[in-house]
Amino acid sequence: MEQALIEKLGYSSSEKVVILHIDDMGMSHAVDVAALKCLDFGIASCGSVLVNSPWFLEIAAACRANPNYDLEVHLTLTSEYEFYRWRPLSSSDLKSGLFDDEGYLWHTAEEVVDHISPEVAEAEWRAQIQFALANGIDVTHIDIHIQNILNPKYFQSYLNLVSEFRVPAFLPKLSHKEIVAMGLGQHVDFYTEQINQLEASDYPLIDHRIIEIEENKPDMTKYYCNCFSKIKPGLTHLLFHAAIMSSELTAISPDTAVCWDQNFKAFTDERLKKCIEKYDLNIIGFRKVRDYFRRINFG
Repeated sequence: MEQALIEKLGYSSSEKVVILHIDDMGMSHAVDVAALKCLDFGIASCGSVLVNSPWFLEIAAACRANPNYDLEVHLTLTSEYEFYRWRPLSSSDLKSGLFDDEGYLWHTAEEVVDHISPEVAEAEWRAQIQFALANGIDVTHIDIHIQNILNPKYFQSYLNLVSEFRVPAFLPKLSHKEIVAMGLGQHVDFYTEQINQLEASDYPLIDHRIIEIEENKPDMTKYYCNCFSKIKPGLTHLLFHAAIMSSELTAISPDTAVCWDQNFKAFTDERLKKCIEKYDLNIIGFRKVRDYFRRINFG
């Protein structure tokens, strides 16, 4: 019988293994302070960094000071906020397809798909990974900022970077319903086939994923404890954003500022640590997955 991924990582098939992942590090100072505090507190296990974003260098400096931080490159082709924008790294050519009319990356995934070729997207993503490595980040994995950008036209480029940099890309086992919910319903057959092929090739796919709801709750710690109580055996990836409330944060993202601040408070709350113990969760980062991936594919 084929072993489950968690068994290959050293756990039994009945255990609940969880990656607790902070998204969008490097975006702003309010995000960076919160994310690093969450990692240091010991509940959150890894995170993603937006290399193009204005506060990337703060995260890079933190990683050089603490090489144990487990971070991925959050591959981005969008700059979605109204006034808080960033540009591509790979080109200054306004005709490349990377730039919108304001001179920044596109606001939406739909615009990206309409304007950026696979070759240009891959070159930009490569530049982001190289820039992270050059600044001292031990890249443990990659994923896509704004997931519905992972249109079939970019899928092979994504996998090319996996091989080139020898890091796993975040790819969950997705049901038909989940693919539709991501806005990729017209590509259900494509993604189902790709996931089946990757699973057959022993690629480290995530069994379950939980994405924050971005709603304000009276007690966010209680909300996450309830999430933890429902986690099933296998490898679960739980994604959240964290930030410390500030005028900077509310100006950038007024709709999510309160939720992100509540997440920060929850993931630095001793009660949440006790919930992890109560429900027998094994918390890991992506470095453990990367090291397994490299061992079986590159010796």
